[in-house]
Amino acid sequence: MGAWLERVVFSSGGAALPFATQDYRTRRIDLTDANFMPALQASCSIPFVLRAVHDIPGAPPGAYWDGGITDYHLHLDYREAAGPVGAGLVLYPHFQQAVVPGWLDKALKWRHGATPFLDTTIVLAPDPAWVERLPNRKLPDRTDFTRYGNDLAARGKAWTTAVLASRQLADEWAAWLERPDPNQVLPL
Repeated sequence: MGAWLERVVFSSGGAALPFATQDYRTRRIDLTDANFMPALQASCSIPFVLRAVHDIPGAPPGAYWDGGITDYHLHLDYREAAGPVGAGLVLYPHFQQAVVPGWLDKALKWRHGATPFLDTTIVLAPDPAWVERLPNRKLPDRTDFTRYGNDLAARGKAWTTAVLASRQLADEWAAWLERPDPNQVLPL
């Protein structure tokens, strides 16, 4: 895929990217007032399903989509960002415990395991048992638009219920930061 795709990362501050980029041609573009909204829109444009965003200010001319084909869950090489061995960790808030490399890997369960890329990464994810208690036993997502169709009130209620339930996660995280319990840290 690298022959056809290029990873473009919009970020602020001019700092180097916090992950290694040897896997795909990659460039970093300064995030500005002029390109914030087009970059955000592109990050939500599902490739080959939604229209691409073209010619984002400050970026090379071309078509821009969400990067999920190559970086579905951002299973990137974060070891460099953590510094020398033992120097630091990368905190990765995520919606599930598995970090799937690319969209095309979704069905390949053997590709859902951790790799050395994540050795310095702590994935902060909800317990699957907590997710089971949400409406439809899942986190709200784009499939809800089909599930609920024109029933906007029902979709809104399900999403609001999930948002309110997420307060528990924030409270548990704050409590853990106050009194860290290494027994709650599990390997990926």
